[in-house]
Amino acid sequence: MDEPDLKCPACSKGDLERGTDEIEIPHFGRVIHYYMRCKICGYRVNDFAFQGDFPNEDKIEIRRKEDLEIKIVRGSGATVLIPELGLELYPGPLAESFITNVEGLLNRFLHLMPLFDDQKKVKEIEEKIGAAIQGKLSFTISISDPSGISHFIRN
Repeated sequence: MDEPDLKCPACSKGDLERGTDEIEIPHFGRVIHYYMRCKICGYRVNDFAFQGDFPNEDKIEIRRKEDLEIKIVRGSGATVLIPELGLELYPGPLAESFITNVEGLLNRFLHLMPLFDDQKKVKEIEEKIGAAIQGKLSFTISISDPSGISHFIRN
């Protein structure tokens, strides 16, 4: 079956090159890369489909400052919960995959605090995150990811 020619959304001149390829990405595994490129103006779209083989749910306890170096691979469809700190990260249409460590994850949450209105609650959460980053507070991180991409990399 022939695919119809697609018009480029940037220049409207058409002739989008389309394709897929399979690549191996460290900590993510096998990935299918979907792409479209306009041969005229250079417009590009890239998308990725991950095929993970990690457990759909994983949990880790952070008890000491050294644990802040544990790496986290988070797929865009994952939910990350840190109940002791009142932190929740849910997937959404703009969610991104990332690789960071526990301290980096906590800092991501800190950078989001200005978006919230309840300054008393924000101050309380910021203090808890600060204590956690200093290694003064134990907590757990759980990841739930139906794609099997998300996981912890324990040293």
